[in-house]
Amino acid sequence: MSLNHELVTKAVNSLIAHTKKKEENEESTNLLANAVEPMHLIVTVKKISHKMRIKPYRIPLRNCLYDESSSVCLIIKNHDEEHVEKLKNLGFPVIKEIVSMRDLKTKYNGFETKRQLMNAHDLFLTDDRVINGLPKALGGKFYLTKKIPAPVNLRAKNLRNEIGKALKCTYYKAARGSCNAVRVGTTDMAPELLIENTMGTLDNLVKHIPKGWDNIQSVGIKTGTSLTLPIYNALPNASSVINNAAADDDEAMEDVEGETEEGAEKKEKKEKKEKASKKGKKSPLSRTKAKNIVKAHAKKRAEATA
Repeated sequence: MSLNHELVTKAVNSLIAHTKKKEENEESTNLLANAVEPMHLIVTVKKISHKMRIKPYRIPLRNCLYDESSSVCLIIKNHDEEHVEKLKNLGFPVIKEIVSMRDLKTKYNGFETKRQLMNAHDLFLTDDRVINGLPKALGGKFYLTKKIPAPVNLRAKNLRNEIGKALKCTYYKAARGSCNAVRVGTTDMAPELLIENTMGTLDNLVKHIPKGWDNIQSVGIKTGTSLTLPIYNALPNASSVINNAAADDDEAMEDVEGETEEGAEKKEKKEKKEKASKKGKKSPLSRTKAKNIVKAHAKKRAEATA
């Protein structure tokens, strides 16, 4: 199964037009407004998976999201000067900052400093050996922003190739709810590139969703300030429709039977049984009264014998 190319094209062009119109309206009032917005693929599932995973899935992109104007932060295990220098000499100008776990606990230990770090970069890469300790080091608020650090193997023989692959991917981590968002581009990219990324990302994303397409209810795309434009909606399951129709037919037959003489007799017998069962049950109040009567008689006998 795949998306309708024409529908995806219309949705992408509409979002780009919406962003341009918004930019024109804000130019006169806010000179510092950022016209470029991230574009996300929104996938809604029918059944939520209860298996939580810290590491996000790596989804390869046909067109890279990051260029020299982007900012990437690399989180490493230890601040070894030799290792840091080696990473800087790999030739990735997009990596603007290298932070160690020790830096996160000392330099970025406050809420405000963590917020500044989060806002300063478009992507966070991290040594896969420390990814389990990052939720505590970065804080829960950091993970709610969709800038979840992506793991890379910094022990790989071809380190340049490893980091290069990580930069050419987007990342997916299943949400706690039914709605999942995956970044596929920015509004300053060419429409053709956004369309390719959208369709290619979903093809790879389906592999990581339990039961694949059978578990997908809807798919849409949106920017940070727009509504979600739908590009796919699942039709109702034929078997469930048949079962619901059969249940409705059974209820209708019961109503019809109730209107016939035979149905009236059945209904009368049922009501008699319900009345009989109610009579057989004693309420807690009647049992309490009985206990009080027994106690009163016992008291009278005691007084008479005295």
